[in-house]
Amino acid sequence: MNRSIPAAAGPTPDLPTPAAPPHPLLRDARFRQLVTRRRRFAWSLTAIMLVLYFAFILSLAFSPAWLGQPIVPGRPTTWGIPAGFGMFVATFALVALYVWRANSMHDALVASIRDGGGQ
Repeated sequence: MNRSIPAAAGPTPDLPTPAAPPHPLLRDARFRQLVTRRRRFAWSLTAIMLVLYFAFILSLAFSPAWLGQPIVPGRPTTWGIPAGFGMFVATFALVALYVWRANSMHDALVASIRDGGGQ
Protein backbone atom coordinates (compact mmCIF):
# COMPACT_ATOMS: atom_id res chain seq x y z
CA MET A 1 0.00 0.00 0.00
CA ASN A 2 1.64 3.24 -1.14
CA ARG A 3 0.63 6.37 0.62
CA SER A 4 2.18 9.67 -0.15
CA ILE A 5 3.32 11.76 2.77
CA PRO A 6 2.21 15.38 2.56
CA ALA A 7 5.02 17.88 2.26
CA ALA A 8 5.90 19.64 5.48
CA ALA A 9 5.89 23.39 5.67
CA GLY A 10 9.29 24.89 5.13
CA PRO A 11 12.03 24.80 2.51
CA THR A 12 11.76 22.17 -0.15
CA PRO A 13 14.42 19.49 0.23
CA ASP A 14 15.57 19.54 -3.41
CA LEU A 15 16.68 23.18 -3.31
CA PRO A 16 20.27 23.68 -2.16
CA THR A 17 20.56 25.74 0.99
CA PRO A 18 23.46 28.15 1.16
CA ALA A 19 26.20 27.07 3.56
CA ALA A 20 26.62 29.29 6.58
CA PRO A 21 30.00 31.00 6.72
CA PRO A 22 32.26 29.52 9.42
CA HIS A 23 32.22 31.36 12.70
CA PRO A 24 35.42 33.41 13.20
CA LEU A 25 35.83 31.82 16.63
CA LEU A 26 36.52 28.48 14.94
CA ARG A 27 39.65 29.96 13.36
CA ASP A 28 41.03 31.14 16.73
CA ALA A 29 43.96 28.90 17.74
CA ARG A 30 43.30 29.56 21.45
CA PHE A 31 39.72 28.35 21.10
CA ARG A 32 40.81 25.19 19.29
CA GLN A 33 43.46 24.59 21.98
CA LEU A 34 40.85 25.07 24.71
CA VAL A 35 38.48 22.59 23.07
CA THR A 36 41.27 20.04 22.63
CA ARG A 37 42.54 20.37 26.21
CA ARG A 38 39.06 20.29 27.71
CA ARG A 39 38.03 17.29 25.64
CA ARG A 40 41.23 15.38 26.48
CA PHE A 41 40.77 16.11 30.19
CA ALA A 42 37.12 15.07 30.17
CA TRP A 43 37.88 11.82 28.34
CA SER A 44 40.73 11.09 30.78
CA LEU A 45 38.38 11.48 33.73
CA THR A 46 35.81 9.33 31.93
CA ALA A 47 38.41 6.59 31.40
CA ILE A 48 39.41 6.72 35.08
CA MET A 49 35.79 6.42 36.17
CA LEU A 50 35.15 3.52 33.79
CA VAL A 51 38.23 1.66 35.06
CA LEU A 52 37.12 2.16 38.67
CA TYR A 53 33.56 1.14 37.90
CA PHE A 54 34.50 -2.00 35.98
CA ALA A 55 37.09 -2.93 38.61
CA PHE A 56 34.33 -2.74 41.21
CA ILE A 57 31.91 -4.77 39.09
CA LEU A 58 34.57 -7.37 38.27
CA SER A 59 35.49 -7.66 41.94
CA LEU A 60 31.81 -8.30 42.68
CA ALA A 61 31.70 -10.95 39.97
CA PHE A 62 34.98 -12.75 40.63
CA SER A 63 35.73 -12.07 44.29
CA PRO A 64 32.43 -11.90 46.15
CA ALA A 65 33.91 -13.82 49.10
CA TRP A 66 36.48 -11.09 49.71
CA LEU A 67 33.87 -8.33 49.54
CA GLY A 68 31.68 -10.36 51.91
CA GLN A 69 34.36 -10.75 54.58
CA PRO A 70 33.83 -8.69 57.71
CA ILE A 71 36.30 -5.87 58.27
CA VAL A 72 36.37 -6.74 61.97
CA PRO A 73 35.64 -10.39 62.77
CA GLY A 74 32.26 -10.76 64.45
CA ARG A 75 30.95 -7.42 63.15
CA PRO A 76 28.42 -7.02 60.32
CA THR A 77 30.33 -4.47 58.22
CA THR A 78 32.02 -6.17 55.25
CA TRP A 79 34.68 -4.93 52.82
CA GLY A 80 31.98 -4.46 50.19
CA ILE A 81 30.49 -1.49 52.06
CA PRO A 82 33.61 0.73 51.99
CA ALA A 83 34.34 -0.45 48.43
CA GLY A 84 30.86 0.62 47.30
CA PHE A 85 31.06 3.85 49.26
CA GLY A 86 34.47 4.43 47.68
CA MET A 87 32.77 4.49 44.30
CA PHE A 88 30.65 7.43 45.44
CA VAL A 89 33.72 9.18 46.84
CA ALA A 90 35.68 8.61 43.62
CA THR A 91 32.81 9.95 41.51
CA PHE A 92 32.49 13.02 43.71
CA ALA A 93 36.27 13.59 43.62
CA LEU A 94 36.43 13.36 39.83
CA VAL A 95 33.51 15.75 39.43
CA ALA A 96 35.11 18.16 41.92
CA LEU A 97 38.39 17.97 39.99
CA TYR A 98 36.61 18.74 36.72
CA VAL A 99 34.71 21.68 38.26
CA TRP A 100 37.89 23.06 39.83
CA ARG A 101 39.77 22.87 36.54
CA ALA A 102 36.86 24.35 34.58
CA ASN A 103 36.53 27.25 37.01
CA SER A 104 40.23 27.95 37.38
CA MET A 105 41.68 27.31 33.93
CA HIS A 106 38.98 26.99 31.30
CA ASP A 107 36.82 29.92 32.40
CA ALA A 108 39.82 32.29 32.37
CA LEU A 109 40.72 31.22 28.85
CA VAL A 110 37.10 31.49 27.69
CA ALA A 111 36.93 35.02 29.10
CA SER A 112 40.18 35.93 27.35
CA ILE A 113 38.91 34.58 24.04
CA ARG A 114 35.55 36.31 24.48
CA ASP A 115 37.18 39.65 25.24
CA GLY A 116 39.55 39.26 22.29
CA GLY A 117 42.65 39.74 24.42
CA GLY A 118 46.05 38.29 23.69
CA GLN A 119 45.61 37.83 19.94
